[in-house]
Amino acid sequence: MKSPTSWAGRWSRAFLLLLVLFAAWIAAPLSVQADPPQPEKAVRGPCVRDAEWMRRNHMDFLKHKREETVREGKAVPTESFLSCISCHPSKERFCDRCHAYVGVAPNCFDCHQYPK
Repeated sequence: MKSPTSWAGRWSRAFLLLLVLFAAWIAAPLSVQADPPQPEKAVRGPCVRDAEWMRRNHMDFLKHKREETVREGKAVPTESFLSCISCHPSKERFCDRCHAYVGVAPNCFDCHQYPK
């Protein structure tokens, strides 16, 4: 006859095993990712900010410019979305490469359209 603690002992060992497996799953990388994609270079002169700054901050920069333009009426033509499009004419080769890599779907293109 089995002792009453053997049932509880088995469950506690099973729980501990599941806990260890869960911790290992969380600690493991979700996927092996290649080097980040390189967006297409601008077809015209330099950007409004250096490339590294834009790579890290463009989303905040564009939101800030949107707020200034729409809510405060302060439009700066050289820092508009249209100037981005004029220097980076391919959405697929410029925007989509990095956005797909990091898994984001920005809502910029709900209103703004790249020329065909």
